[in-house]
Amino acid sequence: MARQVTIDGGEAAAYVAYRINEVCAVFPITPSSSMAEFCEQWTTEGKKNLWGSVPTIAQLQSEGGAAGTLHGALQTGALTTTFTASQGLLLMIPNMYKIAGELTSAVIHVAARSLATQGLSIFGDHQDVMSVRMTGFAQLVSNSVQEAHDMALVAQAVTLQSRIPFIHFFDGFRTSHEINKITLLEDEQIRAMIDDELVFAHRKRALNPDKPFMRGTAQNPDTYFQGRESSNQYYDDTIDVLDEVLDRFYEVTGRRYQSFEYHGSDTAERILILMGSGVETAIATAEKLNEQGKNVGVLNVRLYRPFSAKHFIKALPESVRRIAVLDRTKEPGNSGEPLYKDVITELSQAFAHGEIKTMPQVIGGRYGLSSKEFTP
Repeated sequence: MARQVTIDGGEAAAYVAYRINEVCAVFPITPSSSMAEFCEQWTTEGKKNLWGSVPTIAQLQSEGGAAGTLHGALQTGALTTTFTASQGLLLMIPNMYKIAGELTSAVIHVAARSLATQGLSIFGDHQDVMSVRMTGFAQLVSNSVQEAHDMALVAQAVTLQSRIPFIHFFDGFRTSHEINKITLLEDEQIRAMIDDELVFAHRKRALNPDKPFMRGTAQNPDTYFQGRESSNQYYDDTIDVLDEVLDRFYEVTGRRYQSFEYHGSDTAERILILMGSGVETAIATAEKLNEQGKNVGVLNVRLYRPFSAKHFIKALPESVRRIAVLDRTKEPGNSGEPLYKDVITELSQAFAHGEIKTMPQVIGGRYGLSSKEFTP
């Protein structure tokens, strides 16, 4: 029988991460610290992971050290994770480029938080995760405590199969510290989602003096470009791998998720597009407006990177004429925020190729920086 527990988003994600990893390289930063604290507590209590061993928790001198340890442990074939936010994630960027460039299976769990600019804020928005879009990490978004629990497992299952590393993020405080009742994943369900053969494959890619392999070389112009482009197929495949994993997750748990989820009227002419905890507010608002005959909808973006054009276009109702794309971040000096520009690009391409009949009117907007209230 499914077990119901009342926990917060940080513990929900850490519960899964602890069971499917062998090393946690950590450095505390609000609001992600609780994830590392729970893992450290469980280690001292002798709790074991899926494979019957107690994970190693290593606290480093900074997030840069945690990222270096993450990279190093992964290269030994260990299943490794870390938890971070805000400036801490930015300190991991150099290692993230290496981890992704070397096609290394890993998940970083991020309690998304504001960056320190004119002032420091410990509260949540998407400025940190938007700052690492170029690293090559895929990005999977959770909107609620239950999703933080479920997507932590989905991200690990996908990264092992696709070899593309993942950032699994959810809104700092708004989700990481929200206490809610969730259906806990049983160890048998977690095991059903993790393919041991893929774990063995990860182990075999470890750097080993008994089986020498060259990695992390310097490359000149005659080879670097080709090497950089050679990863494209892996990113294309990741989109389909996620579909497979979400189907399997539905079979195992009965909970259905999709990379893009539409909520609202099937004939809506006006829709919102956004991601993160704000989706729940927007859906509740749309439901209320539709009861009043307003005919609106909300598109929830769950897989932000790699951005799937085919899933995005398929999820849109054909009736849509006006779209507002809401970003929880700010790019100073730019003509629009990241999600807005992605939407504009995909719609323009689809219209040019005849995949949609009309080009909707699209506006972009910012909301909820530093968790500023986002109410119906």
